[in-house]
Amino acid sequence: MIRVDRNEQFPVTAMILDECSGEIVSSAVVQYVVRDDSDSPTLSGTFSESNEEPGVYIDTISLPDPGIYRIYATCSGYNVGTEEILVNPENIYELTKQNRHYNISVEEVLRTNGIATASQVARNVPLNKTDYIINRIKLDTANDWSGSTIASGIVYAHYKVITDNLPYKMGGPF
Repeated sequence: MIRVDRNEQFPVTAMILDECSGEIVSSAVVQYVVRDDSDSPTLSGTFSESNEEPGVYIDTISLPDPGIYRIYATCSGYNVGTEEILVNPENIYELTKQNRHYNISVEEVLRTNGIATASQVARNVPLNKTDYIINRIKLDTANDWSGSTIASGIVYAHYKVITDNLPYKMGGPF
């Protein structure tokens, strides 16, 4: 399986083996079709033979939409093969690049309501103590936080008993 980010350029390869002689086939025309999970063609092309290794066929492609794809390589008279491609919904490189201290916001939210919600009761959240924390990451090019968040999440505080001052763990809502 090949795993890539959206719009990332990545190499795809194929090699043809003559099953009768066991030899690698050179100077062939090897084509490919990339199909999405509904088996609809998304991209197609022809491999170029490697200058370094005869019989190895290569191309560089990119896919703009997240999902699972299959690339089918074909060559008349030979079995070539398939490969699965997983395209991440978020560009991990871009997200990591934004991970600088001035692009990260951590906001503590206290429990200020007198009557606890079901989630707060299940987590034993004391009044005026941390209920949850909101994490946000903004684009490096954004000047402020208005509408420029590229990732965010909430981490909930869990207390052993309602009289604790500090949570014993941070995690999901229950």
